Parts: sequence; C-alpha cells; structure tokens
Amino acid sequence: MEKNILEVKNLTKIYSNNKEKTGIFDLNFDVKKGSFHAFIGENGAGKTTTIKTIIGSYINFSGNVTINGIDIRNYKSRQALGYIPENAIFPKELTVLEYLRYLGQLFGSDKKELDIKIDNLLKEFEIEELKNKKPFYFSSGQKKKILLIQALLNEPEIIILDEPAANLDPTARFQLFHLLKKLHQKGITIFISSHILSEIDKFVDSLTLIHKGEIVYSGLRYTDLETIFYEKVIKV
Repeated sequence: MEKNILEVKNLTKIYSNNKEKTGIFDLNFDVKKGSFHAFIGENGAGKTTTIKTIIGSYINFSGNVTINGIDIRNYKSRQALGYIPENAIFPKELTVLEYLRYLGQLFGSDKKELDIKIDNLLKEFEIEELKNKKPFYFSSGQKKKILLIQALLNEPEIIILDEPAANLDPTARFQLFHLLKKLHQKGITIFISSHILSEIDKFVDSLTLIHKGEIVYSGLRYTDLETIFYEKVIKV
C-alpha cells in the first residue's frame, strides 16, 4: 500500500466579513508519496489559504495536517518540505551564494557541505555564472530557479509550488517543468497549484479540485484536467 506523505483532515479556516464567510471548509484529502499531484480550482477557491496552512504560515485553523505523519504544528514536519511561492522576493544586497548560504544554515547544514551542495545545484540548473550576482535583479525565470534550489537545500521529500509558472516566458516555463520532471523521477513528491491546466496535465498522476472552499474531487487523474474541471465545477 502506498504511503501518504501529506494528509489533510477536516481542515477549516474561515475569514468573516459583514456579508459572508469565506475560506476553506472541512477539507479532506491526501497525497501519495512519490506522486505528481495537481491542486486546482478557480481564483478565490481556497488554494493559497490551504497551501499556506500546510507550510505553517497560518496557525489559526481547525483540523489537522500531517507531513510524513508529523503534525504541521511541529516544526520537524517541515524538514521534509520544500516550498516555492508564486512571487520571488529577494534582498537587494545579497548575492545568490550569500542568500542560499543563509537559508541553508537555518537548517543546520555544515558550511563546507552546504557550499558543495549549492555549487552542484547551480551546475545542475545551468546557472553557475549567477553564483556571485544578486537575484533581486534577475529575470523571472532565473529567480524561479533560485527558489527551486532554495527548496532543495534541506533535501525535501515533497515540494509544494504555488503558481510556479506565473510571469515566466515560454523558455523559462519549459525549463521549469523539465526540472520538476527530473525531481519527480528522483522520487520527490510534487504538489503543484496552477491555473493553466493544459500545462501541467501531462505531468500529474493525481489531483485535488477545490471549489468555493470545499473539495469536490480528490484522487487519480482519470482523464485530462480540463475535462475533470468541467465535470465537477462547470457542468453541475
């Protein structure tokens, strides 16, 4: 039986205003270890709220989320987690090496081993020449590669990506998904949120579809994502 690397049970986080309650309501889904899992839904459906809860950015919620069986309220759960946000924000004054060194040392990595790891990842991603330059001034595609390297520093078992192809040109998008495919082939679980269903369709093997803060489908990808979205959201 395949092991779940991510389990979400009865997850609820509500935002209240004068007119209505929004947020996510009693979410239940899981992600199998080693899968390439799509997390899809319309704008405002609750994708980013769910992701930020999973990565530990929110503490005011009800329900339970575990990574490798460890509750996300326990910081040790994040030792298996890499996260890539939609927008990259880098300090103006830091070079790639300084930035990655700083983050790597937060995980307690040995400085010498960390430098070797950074060099290897820069080489693998074909951006060695950027090592001593400042990512604040990079293109969107270059910034996304630095975020990928950042996410890999602690050798995660699952990488969560929130709209990773946003603002990327066609070449950068191709390179991004080529890298994600290679990481998946190494056994890393990929959990990806995207609006462009056709772009991720050929990579994913399973999905969770959220609509108006509720899960309407979670399981294997039995047909193309656009058809599933139509059946579960538009047609009903």
